[in-house]
Amino acid sequence: MIIPIFGTEMMKKIAFAVALAATAFIASCGKEGNDPDDITGKTNQEIFMMKTWKSVSFTDSSSEGIIETMGACDKDDTYTFTSTSKCLWKANKKCNSEPDQEEIDWSMTSPDAKYVKFLHGYDWFIEKISGTDIVLRYYYQTHQGDINTWKVTLVKN
Repeated sequence: MIIPIFGTEMMKKIAFAVALAATAFIASCGKEGNDPDDITGKTNQEIFMMKTWKSVSFTDSSSEGIIETMGACDKDDTYTFTSTSKCLWKANKKCNSEPDQEEIDWSMTSPDAKYVKFLHGYDWFIEKISGTDIVLRYYYQTHQGDINTWKVTLVKN
């Protein structure tokens, strides 16, 4: 005969406490990776599509140096990559007679490609990509034979 050390009510309380602790442990383990800026395991294409991005800089390099060419009213334009081929551009401040928003094309040859066809249909090199910012660079040759670059910086909105 087994003699219980605790009464039935005490056993129920202990079993409930153990179940509650196990549930809390499992729930806390599941919270890892819920960081909205975590890009672990995501392709470059998925990173573009995971949030809305805001343009903050567009520079042009030349023999005269690096020049910021983005006007102040353009620095809040947003880009939402709604699919693997479409992006919604939105001007949050009106700079001129441009539309408030427009659907534009974008593409990548593969989900982890190092180049993205974007902005004016050019192939932009992905210089940096993270959960908080994307830096794109386009190299072009001038009529004088110089190699210059445009650099676009997008940050999470």
